[in-house]
Amino acid sequence: MARTQFTVHAGNHPRQHCPVWVNGAGLDPGRDYVVVSDESKAALPAQAVETADGVWLAWVIPALEADTSQTFSLEEGPSTGGVALADGKYGLDTNLNGDLFTTYHHAANHNKLFLYPVIGPTGKGMTRGYPMVTDIPGEKHDHPHHKSIHVAHGDVNGVDLWSELDDHGYQRHAAFLPAFGAGSAYVSGPVCGAFRSRSYWVSRSEERVVAEEKHVVVYAPAPDARILDIAVTLHATEGPVRFGDTKEGAMLSVRVASSMDADADGQIENAYGGRGEDECFGFRAQWMDYVGPVDGTTVGVAVFDHPSSFRHPTYWHVRNYGLLHANCFAWREFLGHAGVDGSYVLPEGAVLRCKFRVYLHTGNTQDAGIKDRYHDFITPPVVEVAG
Repeated sequence: MARTQFTVHAGNHPRQHCPVWVNGAGLDPGRDYVVVSDESKAALPAQAVETADGVWLAWVIPALEADTSQTFSLEEGPSTGGVALADGKYGLDTNLNGDLFTTYHHAANHNKLFLYPVIGPTGKGMTRGYPMVTDIPGEKHDHPHHKSIHVAHGDVNGVDLWSELDDHGYQRHAAFLPAFGAGSAYVSGPVCGAFRSRSYWVSRSEERVVAEEKHVVVYAPAPDARILDIAVTLHATEGPVRFGDTKEGAMLSVRVASSMDADADGQIENAYGGRGEDECFGFRAQWMDYVGPVDGTTVGVAVFDHPSSFRHPTYWHVRNYGLLHANCFAWREFLGHAGVDGSYVLPEGAVLRCKFRVYLHTGNTQDAGIKDRYHDFITPPVVEVAG
């Protein structure tokens, strides 16, 4: 193969565990690649991915200081480990270096679709097990509809897709689509794994209300971090869709492990330095980080809202009891003003999109450099190609 070099420019921010993508025209998604640092001679796994926009090459930068650059040479070479997707006993499993990271539960016996467990960098679960698992010592058993990581809303054309009270609706999985718009439905590899699911939010009588596409990309793990990108697209396929003004809902919802709760030993912090429920509930922010102990080790779940998301920066429904929800509709509750209405009508045929990164880390918000990790997501390094 012809020698190709890539120069990665960090820009204004230090980079750590930072995914980068570059056009990989001419590369074969069926082959194994590495990128070799011209400076250290270290070889990093690289992955050619078939997408709707052609083949792209991805790898993860372990570390790069602000205002510096690093040059890599592309070579063919074997890669081990990484991200592997496969159907499992309870749903679609995602494994990292051979160990379970998460399962996408999409069976019809569930009221909603969700990811559980979510295993962090210490090897322990970082989201609450209840109601899927009921015997975890010390775990809270409130709000059974808070299922680990999921997407839902409590007023969609009057249908309650949030709670599991009488007359609630359902989320029905329909199909897995090509993960990147072309190629395989399940993508596995040394750098990333991905899937794209098609589902319908339906009423109690199974009438379709809105279609959902969920695109999930998981990156190969670092010793102290896990990266999970979730893009949600809602499509008004059945007619106009009204999303009502209610705090009962989230374009992305996380219920953290109970040991992390801020009413115990945990801490909530947002992009503006707000801390705790009083300073974070109902405020807009580009990101929110929920930090606390799991089995004696401090870890955190940070959620980043991308600038392309609907109504960015999102409002946050975050609670000291372990709740972390990105909710862009609940204006009356969040602003404390009966004269406002955050409802939104999605016209027939139109789409609403939100894009998030879930960054699982060790240490507190400052230790993990969350403000810089946010820039890894929204303003990634520039990659210059020389062939």
